[in-house]
Order: sequence, then C-alpha cells, then structure tokens
Amino acid sequence: MRKYVLASHGHMAEGIKSTLEIIVGPQEDLICINAYTKECQDPMPEFKKIIENNPEDDIVFMTDMFGGSVNNNAIVLTKNPKVHVVTGINLAVVISIIMSDQDAGTEDIIKHAVEQAKDMIMYCNELASNEDEDDDF
Repeated sequence: MRKYVLASHGHMAEGIKSTLEIIVGPQEDLICINAYTKECQDPMPEFKKIIENNPEDDIVFMTDMFGGSVNNNAIVLTKNPKVHVVTGINLAVVISIIMSDQDAGTEDIIKHAVEQAKDMIMYCNELASNEDEDDDF
C-alpha cells in the first residue's frame, strides 16, 4: 500500500488537495502538510511521524520546489527505501500518481507521472496562434 504526502511552503499543498478531491473524490491515503504556517512551522516532525505510523507502506512525498526547505527535509528521509520524493509538483503529476495502479512499482509510477506532466506544461499562446493560422485556410 502507499501513502501520499503533499507538502509545500504555505498553503499550496492544501489547494492542490482541494482541487484534486473535486476532480477525483476524497482521498483517504493523502496527507497534506502546509509548512511554515500557523498549523506547521517545521515539516520534519510531521514527515517522521507519517513514516513511523506507516512502516509497511511506501510513502510518496510530493513537494513544491527542488532545493526548497520542504523538499530538502523530505530528501533526507530517502535513506529509507520506502520513502520516495518527487518535487516541482503540479495538479497533473499529483493526479497521475494518486490514480496510479496500486500494484505497479512506486518508482515506476512516479517516473511515468513526471514524464506525462512534462508534456502538459506548455505555452498556450503558440497553440492559439497555430489555430488562428489554420482558420485562415
């Protein structure tokens, strides 16, 4: 089984979780950590508690940005082979990871989700520009 953790500076994690649950419904195995807020000043104790409370589960930490303190805290925990960290999250990658096959390998689903998400990041003006050119014919 897997547990998923959305962790960000401020309330980004909470916002992604809210949007995710509108699209795919409530998620029992998803934990949200809004670091450096009134609710959570330091994410590390929360991270450790999640790992301790779920010793048999893979834990997928999804953090907001590479090199940020939230991500750096999570990376330290990857010494545990059950801990996986993906950073630079967006809604597309989170949906892909959360909705993945529970029987598939955790590392495989993360790599696949990251590749899919890369294809979804685009500058839309170029698309609109191409559509306008097509309309001229």
